[in-house]
Amino acid sequence: MKHGDNVSASECSHLRSLILNSVLGIFKQQAFLGVVKALQSCPWKEDQTERNLFRANLGKCCNASYSMIMTQENTVIGQTINFDAETKIKQNITKSLYSLFPKKSPFQKPIRTCAVVGNGGILNNSSCGAQIDGADFVFRLNFPPLNWTDDVGAKTDLVTSNPSILINRFSSLTEQRKPFIRMVQEYGSPLILLPAFSYSANTEVSLRALYTADEFDLKSKVVFFNPDYLKNLTAHWKSVGLKFVRFSSGLMVMSMAMEVCDEVTLYGFWPFPKDLNGVPILHHYYDNVPPKPGIHAMPEEFYQYLQMHVKGSLRLNLGHC
Repeated sequence: MKHGDNVSASECSHLRSLILNSVLGIFKQQAFLGVVKALQSCPWKEDQTERNLFRANLGKCCNASYSMIMTQENTVIGQTINFDAETKIKQNITKSLYSLFPKKSPFQKPIRTCAVVGNGGILNNSSCGAQIDGADFVFRLNFPPLNWTDDVGAKTDLVTSNPSILINRFSSLTEQRKPFIRMVQEYGSPLILLPAFSYSANTEVSLRALYTADEFDLKSKVVFFNPDYLKNLTAHWKSVGLKFVRFSSGLMVMSMAMEVCDEVTLYGFWPFPKDLNGVPILHHYYDNVPPKPGIHAMPEEFYQYLQMHVKGSLRLNLGHC
């Protein structure tokens, strides 16, 4: 990120105070863009105390390194789990289902530097690809295309997918599976993380993705979110004041990264229709399809990231790299 020299130390202090002591609703859009743009010209410095406090609070509620993914270590045969979004739906852990889970979490050792790459249109013309690929571990969301490598990079260590993508783009993997296989191969050999036990409609297609990866000897490994982890994470974010019907994939992945990584930088997290200069931009860097209204609270989530950036617990990159 390039820092300008036209914002004084006292002005930076004022901007940080404004962000930390205000709520998003007080800002008019143009004023908010101005504040965030000016803040990007202020030097960022990690605050290890804030970082450790945030990680400790998440660890108490959620313990991502142990609980985030369904494993044979945190699940037993015969156990009945409740779905996190459809709480009345239950799933019995049979021997065959249990056998599909990894023996242990792949996140037992801390990762030094992590990039969490959102899909916001603000990534276009950012030239952030090399910086993203320089991270030790790169998280991506919802199978985004990687045709813009100069801006978004190519390295992918974990990618999430909303099962609706598998249903709509790949016919629930019930017909030809080669398009799905080709797409997965473009990512190399990442973990593919699916919320198989959030909604009942997710389970079958998520299992089918796992079977497809195994059947065709893909280098990628399909793993499933633990619904107990997601329930605890939902409760945590609501307890600190975030209001949403369902939190976004970005908030899920940022949260897990904050627990398993020593340093976290966010890219492409920008839910607004204009960039920092007030110029209209695409919703995603690859299309202009907005999210379904009334489900996520994207601006409020972004304000949480902005406050974390100001506190020094993570770095929020919104500019040219």
